[in-house]
Amino acid sequence: MRYINILSLVEAYRHLDGEVYKKYLKHHGICLKNEEIEDLESLLESMHSASNMNDFNWFFVGYKIPQIGKEFDLLRFGRDSIINLELKSASTPENINKQLKRNRYYLSYMGKEVHNLTYVSRDNKLYILDRENELSEVDFSYLGDLLRNQKVDYIENIDELFNPSSYLVSPFNSTAKFIEGCYFLTAQQEDIKCQVMQSLLDKRRYNFISITGSAGTGKTLLVYDIVKTLNEENKNPLLIHCGNLNEGQHSLNINGWVIIPIKHLESYNLLEYDAVIIDEAQRIYPNQLDKVIEQIKQGTGSCIFSYDKVQTLAKSEENNDIDSKIKEINQIYTYILSEKIRTNKEISTFIKMLFNSKRNLPNPSNTNIELNYFKSPESAKEYLETLDKCEWEVLRFTPSQHNSEYHEKYSDVTKKTSHKVIGQEFDGVAVIIDKYFSYNEYGKLIYRGRAYYDPEKMLFQNITRTRKKLKLVVIDNEEILARCMVIVQ
Repeated sequence: MRYINILSLVEAYRHLDGEVYKKYLKHHGICLKNEEIEDLESLLESMHSASNMNDFNWFFVGYKIPQIGKEFDLLRFGRDSIINLELKSASTPENINKQLKRNRYYLSYMGKEVHNLTYVSRDNKLYILDRENELSEVDFSYLGDLLRNQKVDYIENIDELFNPSSYLVSPFNSTAKFIEGCYFLTAQQEDIKCQVMQSLLDKRRYNFISITGSAGTGKTLLVYDIVKTLNEENKNPLLIHCGNLNEGQHSLNINGWVIIPIKHLESYNLLEYDAVIIDEAQRIYPNQLDKVIEQIKQGTGSCIFSYDKVQTLAKSEENNDIDSKIKEINQIYTYILSEKIRTNKEISTFIKMLFNSKRNLPNPSNTNIELNYFKSPESAKEYLETLDKCEWEVLRFTPSQHNSEYHEKYSDVTKKTSHKVIGQEFDGVAVIIDKYFSYNEYGKLIYRGRAYYDPEKMLFQNITRTRKKLKLVVIDNEEILARCMVIVQ
């Protein structure tokens, strides 16, 4: 995206041929509705007597934070301050306040003073969010003074200012921020939450709800936010995790939550709870699922199943086909998360091409993917031990409880397994691909060695835990290394 003079933008809208105007917008990376341009024109007319041409320079228009999708109408960056201006044809004080508070949250990470304003063209009024998050009306001269007094910071690449991982709050890995409410849901998450909460308050005898979505779509944050809201409204939710509890979940329990591992299901009477939430439900056993359904039907509570049917780790879980069984529940409400908010485009593209050698996609970058090759498992293990624990989370495959498996030769038993990191996320992840990985005739990534849990699925589980950086350690496997180099180059 390129900065622009906003008066130039308005005059281009008014006077350029339609196709030339579209190319002008594309050149600057601007995606703005005609109505918003007209709102901007109205603002500039109101500011004309209190401004000069230089005040209209250096604006980024319609910028979206990568991965997050959070959009700002107008941004201008100074050495010590940021000016954010939103354009509305009409709005309410409540909605304006809500949006500007959200904008302040996203911009405050830069450590500069943030000025958040909204212009409403129908009323020809300008509002500002003060330091106490209160909304007040200001004169247009106020905005003119802000622009004139700002010492502009000439930004060439706006994306470099925003680190998406700063905003991706995990209930497990950023538990303190989550408890304090230092996060926001995407528009899609908020819409689903609103509908789910309405369903939970339905006066029907019972409700069943499913929330599904692939890795990185924000299922965990959405579901845990729903439970947080239920707790705040003095409801009585029970959250059942289909796996062992992690440190973040133990911390939430200390703060008054009730989260249990699925193996403790028999010890709880589900009729005592207003809502039962089953997270990672694709891993529940059929007999456990039957028990949950039966008990919910006997009472007046509701049940939410949150899951991704693809993320099974054992063949038995895949064969159980819990997804089909949940879909067969009578009168179940189904919601699907489709927007990727965690996995960035670079990592997402790499994963798609790694797991299918016949797939070719344009890779936006390769700066956050590292490749390392070692001939022996011993050398790879020694290398992994040198990694900075604060920067890299080394993830290993879950071993069999009965037989010795090849991946144990290079695995550090102190590191987290695929089962331990379900639902978690880390800024930097290191994963290992050994000599038994290969491609079949259809280009699908397969594993030719022996393992109790599915190595392809465990690799997918581990590799999709990263938010920002991925380190791939290849052991004695030229085929996979060659494929990886094709992808990143």
